[in-house]
Amino acid sequence: MEFHTKNDIVYQMLKDKIIDGALKPGERIIISELAAEFDVSPMPVREAIKRLQQDEFVEVIPHIGAKVASMEWNKLREILLILTELEVLAAKLATPYIGEVEVKKLDTLIREMETAVAEQDSKKYAELNKKFHGVIYGSSPYKYLNELIMNLWNKSEFYRTLFTKSESRSQTSLEEHKEWLNALKEKNVEAVQQILRQHKESACEIFFQAHEKEIHQ
Repeated sequence: MEFHTKNDIVYQMLKDKIIDGALKPGERIIISELAAEFDVSPMPVREAIKRLQQDEFVEVIPHIGAKVASMEWNKLREILLILTELEVLAAKLATPYIGEVEVKKLDTLIREMETAVAEQDSKKYAELNKKFHGVIYGSSPYKYLNELIMNLWNKSEFYRTLFTKSESRSQTSLEEHKEWLNALKEKNVEAVQQILRQHKESACEIFFQAHEKEIHQ
């Protein structure tokens, strides 16, 4: 992932601290501490907080300050349900536009995902997974649909730490992506939709299994 400004870098660093669980839901965000940790002035941290508030990672309380948002499971369930339907539609619409250039990119990403799984690098795998989906959806002319998907995907990343607690999920996900790519190469629209739907529903199940474990710990 490439960043072009200090604001972008600080935004991603703060976002990662929330996703990775270094900053817990409900925990206050101290601008001066983060500025010192990131070796920047307070301004980029404030800008990052504003952006993360829009992404619903952060809540800002007047006269008190910012804190990490609470996990709202009904909201997540709704996001994942909508994402599944939008992504299945996007994959269907994108299939005719997948050419040699896209296939080469996807083949490369599969190899990189294999390396990430072998190295048990769940953070890297999540980044590559997002790129993989982005290449497919971005190949079609339906840019507004792609924008909707990426917006919801960004919101769902708040809960990613639960997904990465499953040791076996990345390997299963990788195999699903290989099947998905084969269906795309064959222009088999029905298989493309079916494989993706199974992939998304399986991921949803993992999320909520992890949530149940958190509740009963």
